[in-house]
Amino acid sequence: MRKNGAGVKAVIFDLSGTVIDFGSRGPVVALVELFGRHGIAVTEEEARRPMGTAKRDHIWAMLSDPEIAHRWRSVKGASPDFAALDALYREFTPLQIEVLRQHCEVLPGVSHLTAELDARGIPYAATTGFDSSMMPAVVQSATSNGFNPKVFVTPDLAGGGRPAPWMAFHAARQMGVYPMSAIVKVGDTPADIAEAQNAGMWAVGVVSTGNEIGLSQAEWESLSDQDRDVRFALARERLQSAGAHYVIGSAADLLPVIDQIGQRTGKGERP
Repeated sequence: MRKNGAGVKAVIFDLSGTVIDFGSRGPVVALVELFGRHGIAVTEEEARRPMGTAKRDHIWAMLSDPEIAHRWRSVKGASPDFAALDALYREFTPLQIEVLRQHCEVLPGVSHLTAELDARGIPYAATTGFDSSMMPAVVQSATSNGFNPKVFVTPDLAGGGRPAPWMAFHAARQMGVYPMSAIVKVGDTPADIAEAQNAGMWAVGVVSTGNEIGLSQAEWESLSDQDRDVRFALARERLQSAGAHYVIGSAADLLPVIDQIGQRTGKGERP
C-alpha cells in the first residue's frame, strides 16, 4: 500500500477526450445516430451535455431534456419512459462498440506521459462512462499504444458511474493507494470534476482534446490562434466553474501539475 509521505501517489484518467479519441467524438457519433434511427434529431451539443456519465444515465439525461422529450412525444406519441430507455440502451450498446473501433486512438503525448509516471513509480488507472461490454477495442488500442493502466474501471464493475465516487474508490483499491487526497483525477467533463470532488481527489480538467471543445484534431488545428484562444478560455471557465483545481490543454501537459500538487501536499494542503 502506498500510504506514507507527501506527494502524488496515483493518477486516475478518464478515457475519451482525455487519453483517447481527440474531441471525444465516439460517444457523440453513436448517440446522434441512435436518436436519429428513431426519427429524433439531436445536435452534437445536446449529445455532449451529459458526457462523462455512465452511458445509460447519459441516454436518460438526454430523454429528460425538455426539448428532446418534446421531439420524442411528437414522433412517438408518448413521453419517454424507462421502457424506452431500456430499449434504447439495448440498441445503443452494439452501436457504441462499432463506433468506438474508429474512435479509440491514443492521443499525442500520452505514451510519453505514462512512461514518465512509470519511471516515477506513480501508478495510474482509468475510469469511464462505457460499460465493460463496450471496452475490448478501447483496451486493445490503448494498451498497445502506450496507455496501460493498472485497471480499467467501468460503471457496471464499480456499482455506478459519475458523479458518484465508486469507480475512483475501486481504482484506488486496485492500485493499493490511499488517501484519496494523494490521487489526481484527470478528465474533460464536469462529471469528471464532480467524481474527483466526491472522492476527495485533486481535479485536473483537460480542454483542447476534450468534450468541452469537442473538435477533432484536424478541426482544432485548422482554427486561427485567436479562435483557439477564445474556445479554450470558454471551456476552461466551464471546468473551473465545475471545481477543477487545474486546467490544462491535454494530458501531455500533466507532469508540471503533478509537480505543483506534490509541492502543495508537502505543505499539508488537501484538495
